[in-house]
Amino acid sequence: MSDLRQRTDSATTLRVHPDGSLTLAGEPLFWQSTDVLLDRIRIMRTTAEPVLVITPNVDQTIDLDRDPEFRGAYQEAALRLIDGAPLAVLARLLGATGVHQHTGADLLPLLVSESEREGWTVAVAGGSAGVSNLAVARLQRQYPGARVVSVPFPHLAAVDDPRSVEVVDELYRLSADIVFLCLGAPKQEMWFTHWRSVLPPGVYVGAGAAVDFAAGTVRRAPPALRRLGGEWLWRLAQEPKRLRMRYLVKGPSFLAIACRSLMAYERTTSISRDSR
Repeated sequence: MSDLRQRTDSATTLRVHPDGSLTLAGEPLFWQSTDVLLDRIRIMRTTAEPVLVITPNVDQTIDLDRDPEFRGAYQEAALRLIDGAPLAVLARLLGATGVHQHTGADLLPLLVSESEREGWTVAVAGGSAGVSNLAVARLQRQYPGARVVSVPFPHLAAVDDPRSVEVVDELYRLSADIVFLCLGAPKQEMWFTHWRSVLPPGVYVGAGAAVDFAAGTVRRAPPALRRLGGEWLWRLAQEPKRLRMRYLVKGPSFLAIACRSLMAYERTTSISRDSR
């Protein structure tokens, strides 16, 4: 019985604490406003080491229980943002208030826009051939005062591929303040942790398909549908072959995480009532 309890306690849950803070899999989860987020990133940018920002969605949350290497990268991250709408909904069901969702797709144009005022260099790495160049060209037209650059990224069979040295060298040459790693999760996070010891200082954001949205090669769901949490349906309709396993086969496993989180919340609430 104690072994079962230990396995249950170590499994991924979302928790809302009395002070209003959130943790996912035992690590702090950022839930505050865009202004507070920008302040955090400004502070992180001044550190003399590379730091990682993870934007967990449902798929990545499920992987925390399935992939020990990804969980290690998640634990090492300097900041974890709520990307997936189901995570935000679950947090509210657990009693959290003022919960904000920050997707990688939103973060890329936001930080490029901010770079106009801050003088940052924003690098975009990853995506299919030519996509990062297209994304950068569009972002430069939208924010003409920003310095946003594309970093060529070879197709890597594994994160330890020695061709990654070319990417590291280019990042040093650019002295980028913010680097968007758009390799797809968990590859982008695993790449960061593998090469972290030789990467130049900066804020590295695992942003998945953000490069595709910025380039316009993949259309985002209308804002109204995103607010309703239906962006996954929109993406599934656009790319059914690539995403059906993620959303229709793997995705329902999130229900187990939601149930564990709600049960933990009920236990905590019950104990609190009994102690009065």
